[in-house]
Amino acid sequence: MVSNTSAEDGAKESIPGKEYKKLGYSLFVAISGDKLECRCSYVPRQQGSMMTRAELNGYLAATGVKEGLDDDALNAFAVNAAAGQSLRNVVMATGIPAVNGIDGRLSYTVQPSVPIQSDGDETGDIDLHQVQTFINVMPGDEIARIVPPEPGAAGRGVTGESLQQLPGKPLTLKIGKNVAAEDNGKRLVSAAAGRVCLVSGEISVEEEYVVAGDVNFRVGSITFNGVVEVRGDVLDDFGVSAAKGLSVSGNIGNCAITSGGDIALCGMDGQSKGTIVCGGGIKAQFIHDSIIECAGDLIVEVELHNCIVKTQGRIIVNKGAIAGGSYIALGGIEAKKIGSLASVRTSLTVGVDYHDAEELESLMNELAKNHKQLGQTSSLKEIEEFRRKRATLTDRIMAIRSKADGRANQKINIKGTLYDNTLLVIGNQNEEVREPLDGPLSVCENTIEGGLRYLSLTSLDVKASDIEKAFILEYQRR
Repeated sequence: MVSNTSAEDGAKESIPGKEYKKLGYSLFVAISGDKLECRCSYVPRQQGSMMTRAELNGYLAATGVKEGLDDDALNAFAVNAAAGQSLRNVVMATGIPAVNGIDGRLSYTVQPSVPIQSDGDETGDIDLHQVQTFINVMPGDEIARIVPPEPGAAGRGVTGESLQQLPGKPLTLKIGKNVAAEDNGKRLVSAAAGRVCLVSGEISVEEEYVVAGDVNFRVGSITFNGVVEVRGDVLDDFGVSAAKGLSVSGNIGNCAITSGGDIALCGMDGQSKGTIVCGGGIKAQFIHDSIIECAGDLIVEVELHNCIVKTQGRIIVNKGAIAGGSYIALGGIEAKKIGSLASVRTSLTVGVDYHDAEELESLMNELAKNHKQLGQTSSLKEIEEFRRKRATLTDRIMAIRSKADGRANQKINIKGTLYDNTLLVIGNQNEEVREPLDGPLSVCENTIEGGLRYLSLTSLDVKASDIEKAFILEYQRR
């Protein structure tokens, strides 16, 4: 830096240094407090000769400056000084700063199971439903590695002395529950399925995730390896996937809900699109316009309206009606009312595994297609092939129909009223209810005479097969 202003006092401002005076000039050499910089200021006089490069070198050496000298800056300074210019705070030498060490830290090796922020496309759009911020782990997953502190590197001042660095500090970390340290504490491994938490210097794997309010844009859709508790509602278009179980204190909208364990909720209005896939049982106050697949019992306190339900357990509505939609329950169905005064179409199927029912429907379609193709060909080779395929399909259909399942109960219980326009599918019998019937009553298959039996109400714990055995024995005694 070159200044044409004459400021002798300003040449010695702010930083300490040493002043050299001669008849023709005054030179001030200043060294910064951190020893990383040397600056020079020069004031010419009216009388006497100007400073030379050799004299400049001598003054710097006398001040102790011997590292990081900038030869170009020195030459320029000497030339301008010889020309009688005032110079102020020109950098002559620069030291090497110390590099402080890096503290010990955690380096996470496990990756999020869903994007923490979904990547936008080329237009920059972002799915704001996906904002999950925690990391899921399974037992045995490596969570993180502990990176040791780094020492850093010493610096060097312009006067040649070593400038000491601050070394990195070891990581202070407490190992919490469901986390194991391996390889002499260098690796952290999960001992349970859950989410990684680091709170107040303690790392743990938590098996429960609690949402204090609603599942909304602030929380985002949830995918969790443990149990999820939502203390508010799950709003439309958000999803929750909880491997071990889910509890929702409020209501669920048009959402995709999945759990490998039990699900408890207040209510759901799926708007004909919302879904629940449950590996356990479901308990709710009400469910409307939803699609449900359930491995256990579906127990609803008030009402079940316009739903598609498939369960390997029982469907029970304690106080209200099952009205509208279709329902398949391996373990039987019970409700106060089935159907409605408005004769809304309602279909109930009991005693069959819905997986088998779906396969049976597919096989029957294949059999019908086979029959049609057989009637359209005259090739003996093709006829033989169609017949072989038909035999295979028929065998599989018979195997499904004859399959015994200890959970099955071909029984429907009505504690109040069974309304018209209701289809009952029980065993090999399909029967339309054309007039309302008052309960309480149980409906089972009549294997002796065909059709259905309408009997006094018995608990779903009493199997229809046992009731039918009693009728068969009585029939045989006659």
